[in-house]
Amino acid sequence: MLGVPAGAAEAGKMTLYVPAGYAINPADPIGTKEGTVFAQTASDFAVGDLKAADPAAYVNTPQAQACAPGPHVGVWTMSLGFVVGSAKAIVPIYIDPTSGDETTLGAYKLQACLPLAGIASPGGSPLGSRLRDLDLEFTHLTNPASAGLYVWRGFVSNPDVSGNPDPSTTYELRSDMPLPAKLGLTGKLDRKHRRAVFSGRLSAQAMPAGGVPVSLYRVNKGGDWTYLAATRTSAAGAYRFTRRITKTTTYATEISGIRDCTTDSTAPGGCLNETLAAIDSSNVRLVVRARRRH
Repeated sequence: MLGVPAGAAEAGKMTLYVPAGYAINPADPIGTKEGTVFAQTASDFAVGDLKAADPAAYVNTPQAQACAPGPHVGVWTMSLGFVVGSAKAIVPIYIDPTSGDETTLGAYKLQACLPLAGIASPGGSPLGSRLRDLDLEFTHLTNPASAGLYVWRGFVSNPDVSGNPDPSTTYELRSDMPLPAKLGLTGKLDRKHRRAVFSGRLSAQAMPAGGVPVSLYRVNKGGDWTYLAATRTSAAGAYRFTRRITKTTTYATEISGIRDCTTDSTAPGGCLNETLAAIDSSNVRLVVRARRRH
């Protein structure tokens, strides 16, 4: 997930580096669904598919060459359909293995230019809102076989006056993924006090399990989550929540966090923040039955 910090300028280009150890196939057949994409601006949001496209179709297009010059081993497209303004956009992602000094950043790089502020809705009114978050959920990504802390790096550039990426404005965002890792969750009803009692534990080989932020969510019928409460894990990775409950409800927990960058960056603008990648628990459904009347 790419989250543009508050106050940052418009995101013109994103380069996402896939850590060595992950396996992707950039040459999947055209039309293969590679995942799902979610985009959010200050006033709208979009959901769409991530699909494999024909790299040859982008070799000579001015937009592709201005964004990511040269041929590419793969192209995936983000099909964005915005909810509020009804705007639509297809944004290519250009995929290549890294070489030279870039191999220290990752094994593959995914480049995309993000002209969201210039998209117009069918009614003619511009979207007029800068990108705040871009979330890519990959379908065919295979996790590394070795335990470790895998760092995903996103390099973001602002557009120049012509709308092309300005490399001098590039800054870095990072996300740390500990593998393997598991967030356990169990729940039970305290009928006497009409409350739900949750307990769980974070287990992770590549990072300390203590002091990690954990959030409790209600899982709604449509699949979206509603935030309820937050805590931190103990030194052993354990956590606990209690919550008043009056009807049958499904719950889940998630760990995530944000901090200052732990090492220097090669980006001209430096590294702005480093997040802990979200890890979700399994859902827990607590059934509340009506009391019998005698």
